[in-house]
Amino acid sequence: MSTKGRGQRVGELIRQEIAQLLTKGLKDPRIGFVSVMDVEMSKDLHYATVNVSLYGSEKERRGSLIGLQNSSGWIRREVGKNIRLRFTPEIRFKADETLDNVYALEKVFDEIRDERVGEPMIGIGLPDVVEELKQANSFLITSHVSPDGDAVGSVLALRYLLESLGKRDITCTLADPIPDVYKTLPGAAEIKGPDAEIPAYDLAVVVDVARLNRVGAVADHIAEDQKILIIDHHLEENPDGTSGFIDSTYAATGEIIVDLFTEASKPLSPNAAKCAYVAQVTDTGGYRYSNTSARSHRIAATLHEAGIEHAEICSEIFERNSRAKMALLILVLDRMEFRCDGRVAASYVTSADVEHAGGKKEDLNGLVNFLRSTEGVVAGILFNGVNETTTKASVRSDKNFNAAAFLKDFGGGGHAAAAGVTMTEPIETAMERVLAALETSVGAGNP
Repeated sequence: MSTKGRGQRVGELIRQEIAQLLTKGLKDPRIGFVSVMDVEMSKDLHYATVNVSLYGSEKERRGSLIGLQNSSGWIRREVGKNIRLRFTPEIRFKADETLDNVYALEKVFDEIRDERVGEPMIGIGLPDVVEELKQANSFLITSHVSPDGDAVGSVLALRYLLESLGKRDITCTLADPIPDVYKTLPGAAEIKGPDAEIPAYDLAVVVDVARLNRVGAVADHIAEDQKILIIDHHLEENPDGTSGFIDSTYAATGEIIVDLFTEASKPLSPNAAKCAYVAQVTDTGGYRYSNTSARSHRIAATLHEAGIEHAEICSEIFERNSRAKMALLILVLDRMEFRCDGRVAASYVTSADVEHAGGKKEDLNGLVNFLRSTEGVVAGILFNGVNETTTKASVRSDKNFNAAAFLKDFGGGGHAAAAGVTMTEPIETAMERVLAALETSVGAGNP
């Protein structure tokens, strides 16, 4: 059976499906009368060029082509539902030569690119996420700056999932160094920095964050028209990405990755389970935080059954602190002050403090929890003077105060009980503004 003959048959099936979709009518009002002439398949059957004739005025024809291009992802998924292929081809639309002579196609495709940049992310389910992963051949996986256990664990667990699906062309990269406590995770040594050479890829997968402005210098490796899949458990307005699965009922993104293994009918290897367990146990605070659910414990049971050494993992993460971290903790507690009749505990550190202690940025992780755990405290907040013009603030709270909603006005976000923000102002100014707002939001008499 010749490849050419199979390509013609596949092209004809795709032509028929697209013709039917156009007959039913697409939701994009720009798409006018369009006739599907034929479909040209690439040799590997991974790309389908759909030749169309467009009718109407120059403006109407231009609008039809833009509408078709912007609908290509949805059309591809619909075609994939009706044609049983191991790989549903990427679909590209090409106008006939008459249209080429009417106006410059470069201008049209510039308009397509500009419109796609502003398009909202398409929310998809777990089965669709698995399908997206199956259909791509090469991947870039990344997460947010200042990576925590959920970020690092989810990146690595997703890599193991892709490998179980037969994928081999996978690049994992993070903008900031991996904290020492996570460097022993299986595969961590293979995570590249943003300055490393990043090979070409089909699909960018961003985990544990939904905005490209949070992935740091890695964003330089993601083109404006790049296909991006978001997998996250943080609520975010206007998330970036072509498509994505975002569900804040999950305690950690690592939990979502475990459910993707189940959805794909792939077993968890001990290495994958260890990475996912670190993601979950850190974001739940060892199952002490309010985000811990019955599902969290069911997922934890699945990870235990996969062969993790949970006591060893928890000891490494929760019971071993560097001397620099202990020195910074002493400083934070010494500077702790109470507001709102003891309902708010606040403290601060500076980059000079970290340097003097011989510490790293990661040594600040978890210090805010000591403020929050003080008796009578509803919200604990730790300010970090990164430099003279940049301040970071981390808030931890109980069920009576929504940290993410509070920091939203300052450009921050996260979870109701754990949120953060980066402010482009000196630490003195940032502390004054945020603490004044806390006085109003929490207040001595508020619940």
